[in-house]
Amino acid sequence: MRGYVLRAAGRAVWKETPMPCVGPYDALVRPTVVAICTTDVHLIETAARPTAIGKVIGHEAVGIVTAVGEHVRDFRAGDRVVLPAVVADWRHPRAQRGEAKYHQTNSPYRSADDRVGGVFSEYVLAIDADMCLAKIPDRVSDVQAVMVSDMLATGFSGAERLEIQYGETAVVLGIGPVGLMGVAAAALRGAGRIIAVGSRLRTVELAKHYGATDVVDYKKDDVVSQIRALTGGEAADSVLIASGGEVSDQFTVAMELAKLGGHVACVSGFYGEQSVTIPLKLWNWGVTEKFVTGVLAGAGRDYLERLLALIECGRIDPSPLAAPILRGWGGVEEGLDLMRRKDPDVIKPIVLID
Repeated sequence: MRGYVLRAAGRAVWKETPMPCVGPYDALVRPTVVAICTTDVHLIETAARPTAIGKVIGHEAVGIVTAVGEHVRDFRAGDRVVLPAVVADWRHPRAQRGEAKYHQTNSPYRSADDRVGGVFSEYVLAIDADMCLAKIPDRVSDVQAVMVSDMLATGFSGAERLEIQYGETAVVLGIGPVGLMGVAAAALRGAGRIIAVGSRLRTVELAKHYGATDVVDYKKDDVVSQIRALTGGEAADSVLIASGGEVSDQFTVAMELAKLGGHVACVSGFYGEQSVTIPLKLWNWGVTEKFVTGVLAGAGRDYLERLLALIECGRIDPSPLAAPILRGWGGVEEGLDLMRRKDPDVIKPIVLID
């Protein structure tokens, strides 16, 4: 079978790869739709995860189960499934502490198992299928479902970490696809005012569609002063960092906006950065609570199937994120190029394989 393999920093190629052997708890999945992520671009450019070199890359896909191991209970050949972006180890002892997703021994970028690879491949091995795959309801399209593994899972996990209370003010810094899902999640969790920060007309319109009450253009003026003007000088209850740019700048803005006792959650990956500096004055010199956390996308069958239920029940439709829609495996490289060029019309490239 063919897979898109990371060879070195700046180089990924299509090559023949071995068909994986299906273990007793595993499933083999044929991708039907894959999505391109900025993380894929950064991974290729930097090879920031050395253990990924020589492996198939890509982490967002839906597909059809083609075979299952003898001990798989809940999946059969022909099932439509979401493949997880975060491949948690549900058999690690610390899974009993709620830490399964922090132990990614089955992740294609961390596993020493040569059978394990990413989703840019004609077939993908799903380790521990009953725990990690998610069944796609009949009323949910593949295009909607492919957004669940990372875009929804990350944006919604970020909003959960903000601990939003009804009527609070939440700020979302950056309205790419993850930030847009952060806006949607903040709205579903009951935020009163949701202030989104972005400049592209297409994503500004989508931010309003998903629940933003205000949009601030960071190109027009200082973000903090614009937001303070909207809130009458009041600090925000919570801030979601979902943007690129200089890492210290993003954290400084977030910390300046967040109230004492407020929450800052970061869903952005700042690859290539070595450190972040936060002015201590914004933290009352470190002696007053502001809760700051990084966010790893939610993982596991239960979490992903609950997100799919939101789509099935009409609470959210992520399909407007799919732009552009490409076709065939050649669309992977085309989508990566569009992301590298920062094409203003691109939101989330997806590739229809079948």
